[in-house]
Amino acid sequence: MRCRLLVVLLALVVALVFLCGCSMKEVDFLHTHFEYELSIKTTTPIENVTLLVPIPTRGDRPALGHDPISDAFYADRLPERYDCAIVPVDGQYYLRLTTPSMDPTEAIGVRYYNRTSLGDFRSEIVPQLIETRYPFGNESLFSPKQNLTLIAGTPGIVETRGINPGYSYSYTIPVYVYYENASQVEIYSDIRGENEWLEQFDAWAPNRYYDRYHLVITGEPQGWMPAGGEVTAGKGIYREWQLNRSTTSGAGE
Repeated sequence: MRCRLLVVLLALVVALVFLCGCSMKEVDFLHTHFEYELSIKTTTPIENVTLLVPIPTRGDRPALGHDPISDAFYADRLPERYDCAIVPVDGQYYLRLTTPSMDPTEAIGVRYYNRTSLGDFRSEIVPQLIETRYPFGNESLFSPKQNLTLIAGTPGIVETRGINPGYSYSYTIPVYVYYENASQVEIYSDIRGENEWLEQFDAWAPNRYYDRYHLVITGEPQGWMPAGGEVTAGKGIYREWQLNRSTTSGAGE
């Protein structure tokens, strides 16, 4: 009887050690990635087109993460007949696009994807992670945001168990549109930043933020127009080692 009890106790100790080892297992294959998209479509041919659209900025410069954005970034991704330049407007940066004509069969599609592998978990790589909890003032966003309004969740509330729904703000952002020949033009752009890693039981664990705006113009454009936008942050899975990093919180740019 005593021998059987010892065997049971030994089995429980082994199981406990195993579970503790699993829970303390450092994460593997940690990586970050940024995505950016700009899409402009028209339903009919239009002429003498001039657009000023917001672009990703970090701090006071156009950038995607740590990578600066230049005129060449867009020129390499647009048809040759488009003239493009990054220009300052009231302290913010815009992409200025001009073209003699724009056809519905040739929509503008600018896409960027950058994945950075950080390897297995080490404390020194934590500062290299994307600040998905508080992107305001820390990561690439569209500017200038106007009428910023909290519409879901609570900033600063992040749990280390389960999947966090995050929090969201709505906003408007100025876009300049001019063209001739009435039509419908749609402008859409988004930024996504994500951290992801492999944990115990081979489960992928991501957290992310994203920022997007959308504008549909029907008929003759009116110059500067407000596009509707939304930014969401703090969405996904977080662990203590990520929460301990120093950061600036709050919704402000």
